[in-house]
Amino acid sequence: MLISGGGIIGNVIETRYLFLMKIKDLRKPFLRWAMSWPGDSTRFGPPRLPPFGLEQIARDDKGEIPELIPVHPRGRIIRSRPAVPIGSGSADVFDIPESPQTPTFLARIPKGRLLGPTIAVITGKDRVVADVSLDWNHPPDAHYAYRRFRLPRCKNFQGDAVVLACTGADTYYHWLIDALPRVAIARTAWNAAADPDWWVVNSLKPSFVAESLQALGIPRNKVVSLEENPHVCFSNLWVPSLPCSSSSGNPPVWVAHFLSDLAASFCTDSSAREEAIFIERKGLAKRNLKLSDKQREKAGKAGFAFVALETLPWREQVSLFRRANRITGPHGAGFSNVIFSHGAKVLEFFPKLSINACYYALSCHSDCPYGYVVASQQDQSGAFFVSDSLWDEGLAFLSRA
Repeated sequence: MLISGGGIIGNVIETRYLFLMKIKDLRKPFLRWAMSWPGDSTRFGPPRLPPFGLEQIARDDKGEIPELIPVHPRGRIIRSRPAVPIGSGSADVFDIPESPQTPTFLARIPKGRLLGPTIAVITGKDRVVADVSLDWNHPPDAHYAYRRFRLPRCKNFQGDAVVLACTGADTYYHWLIDALPRVAIARTAWNAAADPDWWVVNSLKPSFVAESLQALGIPRNKVVSLEENPHVCFSNLWVPSLPCSSSSGNPPVWVAHFLSDLAASFCTDSSAREEAIFIERKGLAKRNLKLSDKQREKAGKAGFAFVALETLPWREQVSLFRRANRITGPHGAGFSNVIFSHGAKVLEFFPKLSINACYYALSCHSDCPYGYVVASQQDQSGAFFVSDSLWDEGLAFLSRA
């Protein structure tokens, strides 16, 4: 079956493949047939073996994953503080006081491959590793890697590499909470042994990636970016588990301890914790809380500084939040820094159709009293508003001892 190259025949087959993979009733039987093709997915077609998780693969085939090192045990995640609704709006997503903590491992995959931008870890036997290969809103057997007829050309690297890349980790929250803590999993599993030859990330474009890796002693010339090399293979691919199952937004407490220790390693200031921060979303219409001049004036009189975090170097952001005692603003990635703000009061504003408890979870780990406001007024651009009375109630919550 000579279809690995281009040309008219290859393009026709590829077009039909992509069409059939979009038809729900035909996708699975067609995929089963395509997985029986000769060769492997470095040439054409999908990965040839069905997707399984790390533990199942290691149990079933020692050749595929010869080493699976346990790091963190199974446990429970406790949300120690209740979320306080301000005003009449409340949401059920905050009413989960306890949830399971999944165990973590470090797996060695000989001749392992990594695909981006929708991350897939692929074993040397051509199988997607399901629990570290997320394609949001798709089941594992409909992952991006299985839906493509031809993957990008694979670039081979000699040596060992650790995977930090995961779907979404070119954005701040997923980098900080899902990707960066995998350094801790790898280093704990190796018990202070030498670092690998390579570390693999989604992208080096966001400044917070290089800055945070530097803080961990990882030099830029040892980092491989999937944005530059979207399909790579290494002699040994070391794959840490994701810290929280399926990137659920509910990280375990060890993630908070790791990030707090990292911040303490370079934040040496002993300033009084007196910063009050309003997190701006400048230039973004979606989930942007539009305040009136009167509301801004009241916030200023209450001591709040309006901060556009994207204009600050990462270390300055961390230092600012370590000094903060009050934090507020519209729901957005800037609240990820609450993980550095032990004991600060936090108030998060949501439009009514976009409520997520991920920053409440971080607030609990940082022992931060947390309140939230669900706004009912929203315009067509996605920006939203709160009444003067609700704004005053929120400022009062933040000011109470």
